[in-house]
Amino acid sequence: MHHDPIHPGDAVRRKVDAELEAIEADPAFQRAPVMRRLLRFLVTETLAGRGDKLKSYAIAVEALGREADFDPQTDSYPRVQVARLRKLLDAHYAHAAPAGGIQIRVPSGGYAVEFVGEAPAPPAPEIPGPKASTVRYAALGVAALAVLLAALFLWRTGGNPWRVRNFPTIYLAPATALDAAQPQRDAAVDLAASLGEGLDRFTAIDVVRTPSPGTDYRIDTTLRAVPGGTRINITLTSLGTGRVVWSRSGLRAPVEGRLFDVDEVAATVSARLAQPSGVIHNDGDQRDIDIDTPYGCWLALRAYWRMMPPEDEPAVRGCVMKWRAGDPKSAMAHGARSWFMAQDALKLSGKERADLLAQAHGEALKSVELQPNDPGAQYSVMRSSLYLGLDRQARAAADRVVYYNGNNPEFMAGVGMFKIMMGDADGEAVLRKALSLHANPPQWVQSGLFFAAVARDDADAALSAAEDFQSPSGPPLQHAMLAMALARAGRAAEARGEWDRVVAADPHYAENPESIFDPLPLAPHVLERSIAWLRLVSGA
Repeated sequence: MHHDPIHPGDAVRRKVDAELEAIEADPAFQRAPVMRRLLRFLVTETLAGRGDKLKSYAIAVEALGREADFDPQTDSYPRVQVARLRKLLDAHYAHAAPAGGIQIRVPSGGYAVEFVGEAPAPPAPEIPGPKASTVRYAALGVAALAVLLAALFLWRTGGNPWRVRNFPTIYLAPATALDAAQPQRDAAVDLAASLGEGLDRFTAIDVVRTPSPGTDYRIDTTLRAVPGGTRINITLTSLGTGRVVWSRSGLRAPVEGRLFDVDEVAATVSARLAQPSGVIHNDGDQRDIDIDTPYGCWLALRAYWRMMPPEDEPAVRGCVMKWRAGDPKSAMAHGARSWFMAQDALKLSGKERADLLAQAHGEALKSVELQPNDPGAQYSVMRSSLYLGLDRQARAAADRVVYYNGNNPEFMAGVGMFKIMMGDADGEAVLRKALSLHANPPQWVQSGLFFAAVARDDADAALSAAEDFQSPSGPPLQHAMLAMALARAGRAAEARGEWDRVVAADPHYAENPESIFDPLPLAPHVLERSIAWLRLVSGA
């Protein structure tokens, strides 16, 4: 059906009010007071001329009842609720005509409401019935088309494995309510929609809503009303083997007029399944994926990124270079190349370091150009910008990482850590949210908690983070952190022992202890406090 936009004026407002009442009378909206309140707020703000200026903070606080300290950078609640509202409006207009000739829509990409006038649909062209010859040759035509498409695919890829996307494909089956009650059925629809939206934000998987050949996994969800709330069962099955890879069952209590917090369940499950160290990719480790393919290289990079064992670096670096050369249009490959270039730059100094960081930044910007909505691409820009001293650009990229996928704990942990180093007040909150979603956080995230504790002069918290950061083959910085925390806690002898290990690893730190912080983009007040702690043990 064709729709023409209508700009709301005085003559239209009565029709808008009538349409609002009709929407709110819909049983789906009757069961969702939060959605009714949100819709009223968006319509009112748009009619007042403030629609294009709406921000998620105002929506959260003024429409959704969140507290004044709500942080839109770490909490995607308003965006998820607006997405839910869009789906409810789509469902409403699928079975109901506009009451006053005007539809109320919330287009993707913003919060301003669009008032749409309905135009008559063009007459459908007359379609002649199938001829006997068409029916007779239909099967033959389909077979020929399949052969043609296969040949075209091989021609387009040129036999190049780097141009064949082999990341896991997951079929998200419709959620099933095991009770006939309408609230349960509505909750099942909402949960499937929210879960799909959450999974779609992870760029290393492909989610489909209909079964298709080549699908690797299937997600099944059931809901059942039980005393105390709703029992939710979610299962991930490997379609190649029929094996149940993961299954969880949990009881959720009613909240805010709903059977359960749909958004919380969807965020938790999508993070558990699709995060880089989550269920799906851990299962991928067992599937013997060739490292010289996009997914195989991505798996190797993600494993290396967690612990950075030196013996694995040549293979991972090599596959990244081949990926970038084999598919110059891969945002992931450019982002990975940027990461390695920045790592190399941090080992240099002066102009050499600045030049290589600039090249890393260029690779990151290319990644964003190819895939602007990829949080990994934005993460690369954040990282290279930060090391180059481009604080505003780094913060903007960090905000976009959170916006595009606030439930990816790997990226969120990095964002939180860098925010702490930049001295941002919300850094520790972002990092702790990431840790709450992470099944097995890498040790390096403890460095973020360490510097957050140093900034507030908390010796106990710093010591705890430094102890958790230790690993047998870790860098000298880990021993420096532990030495600083021990010294600040008054344990001078132990602190000196740790500092001796730093100097033994690299004697130049004896003459220039503060250079231990050179690779870190620490804000001035964080660096000042860190140097003060270090001097307690280094004697410099």
